[in-house]
Amino acid sequence: MALSITKQADIFELEGELTPSNIASLKPYFELLMEQSHFVKLSINKLKELDYSGIQFVSSLYQKAVETNKAFFIVNLTNKEWVKKFKKENIFTY
Repeated sequence: MALSITKQADIFELEGELTPSNIASLKPYFELLMEQSHFVKLSINKLKELDYSGIQFVSSLYQKAVETNKAFFIVNLTNKEWVKKFKKENIFTY
């Protein structure tokens, strides 16, 4: 399944599968977004798959936000397994 991004009410919603095959094309998009915005709100509830590389990708966005004094939030995260994985990466902004 492909990955799609929609923006609604300043929240970027990822839907589909966040895997190594699509992270490479997604990374420049979010890096540019981070440069141009003061904050990023990301919803991943509609993802069908989030493997470790996806967790690392989201973690890298969070780290970039911290380094550049920008706000980064994962909104409405309801998947308890994913919450555990993000906690291991020291991400608590959801």
